[in-house]
Amino acid sequence: TRGELEKAEEMYRKALEIEEKLGRLEGMASAYGGLGLIYKTQGELEKAEEMHRKSLAIDEKLGRVEGMANAYGNLGLIHETRGELEKAEEMLRKSLAINEKLGRVEGMAITYGNLGVIYQTRGELEKAEEMQRKGLAINEKLGRLEGMAINYANLGIVRKQRGDLAGARECWGKSQELYAKMGLGQKVKEVEGLLEELEEGK
Repeated sequence: TRGELEKAEEMYRKALEIEEKLGRLEGMASAYGGLGLIYKTQGELEKAEEMHRKSLAIDEKLGRVEGMANAYGNLGLIHETRGELEKAEEMLRKSLAINEKLGRVEGMAITYGNLGVIYQTRGELEKAEEMQRKGLAINEKLGRLEGMAINYANLGIVRKQRGDLAGARECWGKSQELYAKMGLGQKVKEVEGLLEELEEGK
């Protein structure tokens, strides 16, 4: 979380070594998932995919559906980063189906938001808005401020693409407010940049 990725990797590697020694498959799956997130953050997508696939294989073996949902979600984001939108959607849909079955509403909200980004990239703006709205409704219910801030930021992008500049301004304003509430200064600046571009007519 601090961005000290080398130290984080070292810790996950140590954990993995102990889990392997003990033959604790569940712990191994978690460690692989953690390593996958680090590699994705570093832009090492092949390594990240390999880790999430290892995690998924163990979760499938154990029938750990919650772990499978997380792995599918993470694989979806890797495919999205690569621009492989069909594969990304397939993985996210698998994640969503499991989360719905388990009633994991937080997982559903995150997946709706990620699907919204895929549709927005494709230019399917109605679908994109629908997904962000579904995610937002859940996040509001749960009081997940960060989730709400992300949904509003993405809704702003969709509104801008539709030519609804007032709507974009409103959504980004709400996003900024929520990030400020959480003390996430960097995110506040990012949304500020979007608002400035809007005023400059970019």
